[in-house]
Amino acid sequence: MPYHIRVRPTALIMRDDSILLCEYTDEEGVHYNLPGGGAEPGETVIDGVKREAMEELSVEVEVGPLAFVYECAPHRQSGDYPDTPHMLNLIFECRIADGFTPRLPDRPDPTQSGVKWVPLGELESILLFPNIKKQLIEYAAGRRHLTMIEDHELEPYFSGSLIADDLPKEAKR
Repeated sequence: MPYHIRVRPTALIMRDDSILLCEYTDEEGVHYNLPGGGAEPGETVIDGVKREAMEELSVEVEVGPLAFVYECAPHRQSGDYPDTPHMLNLIFECRIADGFTPRLPDRPDPTQSGVKWVPLGELESILLFPNIKKQLIEYAAGRRHLTMIEDHELEPYFSGSLIADDLPKEAKR
């Protein structure tokens, strides 16, 4: 059964006042995207960011803090994406692992035409989907991030397996 919201793990890679973007060329011209895509079944969002970076940039990344959450709901959007399903983009700040240089993958998406470092000062001159140029510039200036909590990092309620019937009344609310 398909999910009603598509979760898209996404990488935000910055270096020397530039941002690493995937370049696409299609019938409407050239546009750019942050590297990312739909999470696969059984995959954590962190694993998804790593997979997408390898698939689209040919690099391994170290996934850092959650920088942004971007939602595109069909019934509450700009009108720029009329046929887009409901999506939730989780955009993580990442660092390229030592020994890797970004490049076009051996088997890129049919419309992916490049991998490009775009200076933050030039963001206004490109077409970026989604149009989060202002937010990227603000993020680069302040680097405020959100906390990503993974369940496996939390203290368990009980040792051993957890059965819903064993939960205290307060936890069932």
